Amino acid sequence: MSSLTEAILFFRDDDIVKEMYFSEFEAVLDDVVGVPDFAGEQLQAVFVQINGALKVTGAVFFTISFDKRGRIAGSWNIPLRHLLDHANFGPDLGAGMIRVACRSACPVSWYRQQLWDPEMENNQTFIAISVAVQRNRLGIVSDEASAPTAAAVSPFFQESAPPAPPAARADSVDAAQPIFHRAYRARLKALRQAEQLRLATQAERFETLAEKQAEQFAEKLAATEKALARATKTGAELEARCRQLQTQMTKQQAELESRNAEYEALLEKGGEAAQSELDALKTGYQERLQRELERHAADYEERLRKRETELYQRATEIVGLRDELGRLREQNNELMLKDDNAILTEMAEKGVVFVAYHPGIEHLVIDRHDMPSYLRDPQAYAAERCEVSLEQYQRWLVHYRLPVCCYQDERGEYCGQPLDKVMKPKLFRSGDSDRCEAHKLG
Repeated sequence: MSSLTEAILFFRDDDIVKEMYFSEFEAVLDDVVGVPDFAGEQLQAVFVQINGALKVTGAVFFTISFDKRGRIAGSWNIPLRHLLDHANFGPDLGAGMIRVACRSACPVSWYRQQLWDPEMENNQTFIAISVAVQRNRLGIVSDEASAPTAAAVSPFFQESAPPAPPAARADSVDAAQPIFHRAYRARLKALRQAEQLRLATQAERFETLAEKQAEQFAEKLAATEKALARATKTGAELEARCRQLQTQMTKQQAELESRNAEYEALLEKGGEAAQSELDALKTGYQERLQRELERHAADYEERLRKRETELYQRATEIVGLRDELGRLREQNNELMLKDDNAILTEMAEKGVVFVAYHPGIEHLVIDRHDMPSYLRDPQAYAAERCEVSLEQYQRWLVHYRLPVCCYQDERGEYCGQPLDKVMKPKLFRSGDSDRCEAHKLG
């Protein structure tokens, strides 16, 4: 049996853009060399095993990120050979059913999030891999003797034996039948696993699409609720201002009517002199009113200018404080890493994987650089990985541990109606997900 060649194929936009031997990839992992072409990118890659006839016998579909220098970002440590050794069967690429490890068929669950699914429709991804391997840009030495030919027939079918008695032929058939049965069973098992892989990738694609749609709906609903709250608040403020202006106008109208009554009484008593006095009073009143309005306008403008100045100063102070906070956090992380970096580095180099479990997220693989922040506040770290705030994560956690209606009546008693558990914090909405149909917020 010829030896297997191990290689890494990198994908970008469903096209293979780079190929390298696994030994070269190990040099990249050891930070001996980098890949400048992939600087700042996260790519999909495939670890493949190739036989001497340039046929793929196994594939592991994984993702990998590169920093701005083209080096491996973080502590990447996926055991590719281990995953392939325990993988199920996939399609036949010319050398029998190959073994496949991907997101939907991962033999080790906590590496599942670091894998990706191939396109199973017409085996597009596998065909692209097979074509790239046959193109042989790596210059793999092909073992021509191992390549199948049309004349290659099993010796079992080439040998011709003399006719045997009926009893002997029956015995030979009975003896050979288990061999064929085992071969068929193995073939049937491989076909079933390949079909299970196809169905699992389709189910994963549908589940991912459903989750994205649910998240988009939740985000749109939250944005709509925020806009509605802002509109309600603005409407209430406008209504209060309107009532205030109405009160002022009523008061001014009453005052004007009172003055008019006085002026009319004076006119009746004083004739032209009263009219002159009334005109003078009206003119003086209008002038005083104009001066008062100008004074109030100037006062409001001055207050507005001072308020804008204060807001600008506070914004400047906030920016400065944020910069200072960021610098202090960096210093704190550096101090923490200086104390524990040697131990964490030694553990990571020896293959130790930091895995934690938190509700709402599967087995959490923690990078050694993130250990200080995780140990400082594990719930905040889990909430950040779930893409929600700490407050929302804690409210969801109460619902996750006891999924009942949390509505309280006037006596402070809870409803307690059992509810369907929301499995993801990002899809949890306080006042809706933790209420029964009778007590949901309007």
